[in-house]
Amino acid sequence: MGMQRINTTVEQLQKRFETLTPAPRISNSFKTLVTEGNINPDEIIALIRLEPLLATRIMREANQLENARQGGYTSIEQAATAVGFERMYDLLGIYSYQYCDETEDVSSYSPEAWKRAVTCAVCMESLAAKHKLDPHEAYSIGLLHSLASAISEAEAHKNEVAEGAPFGHLNSRLKSFGSSGLSYTLFRSWGFPDSFTDPVRFQYSPLDCITTGKMACLLKLSKWITGVIRESDELPDQEMGPDLLVLNLLGEGEQTLWNLVTDVSDCLQRADAILQGKYCFV
Repeated sequence: MGMQRINTTVEQLQKRFETLTPAPRISNSFKTLVTEGNINPDEIIALIRLEPLLATRIMREANQLENARQGGYTSIEQAATAVGFERMYDLLGIYSYQYCDETEDVSSYSPEAWKRAVTCAVCMESLAAKHKLDPHEAYSIGLLHSLASAISEAEAHKNEVAEGAPFGHLNSRLKSFGSSGLSYTLFRSWGFPDSFTDPVRFQYSPLDCITTGKMACLLKLSKWITGVIRESDELPDQEMGPDLLVLNLLGEGEQTLWNLVTDVSDCLQRADAILQGKYCFV
């Protein structure tokens, strides 16, 4: 019975995901890029890296290819190369205008959830480079790690009262663990590789992750930094400070994380410039 309820919830999230539109600012940037006819792959990738929904679609398509490489694709850059530029551009164009004329049964990615996702992604990229992990993979995990809760949040904003939201009446700790499990199950159902899904699954308890524990540890620290920058509770015990055991295992000091707050804020300003359409159009 319990498994049936989880499967039902995952199916609901999958359906909602297909009709979810980008946060307004990123949506406008996509439309501008398509209207201007920009076909510069670097600039297109830069924008996709700021949009969790399209990034998920491209990674999903890559990992479901018949000739997908063994071990799958764990970053936006890998996935874009696998599907090919022409297909990536098609997806961008279709996605940018998918629900322009529809107002019912369509909800947008919450601007706050979007800001938190991008912030966490930038944190992950910075930490991964320092700890000799793939920065592109880390960024992608940071961007998409909370997809299930973002889908639910969008639905809640649309309906004002989230009657059907999963785990709506649970305390924050149980809600967090339930949401990470749903994100993990979503990605698994779409063929994402274990090296991507395991850190998502263990984002609140990285020491339990025996496969990609280091990446899971970075994700938990990145979530804490995101909470500081965005003034939100990304972790159930956000106010207690960063996980000291995780810090010690990584050989990090707490001051490093506070320094990263400044570095990440600078990166977010550059991301903001991209959203303002500061491209070199040919």
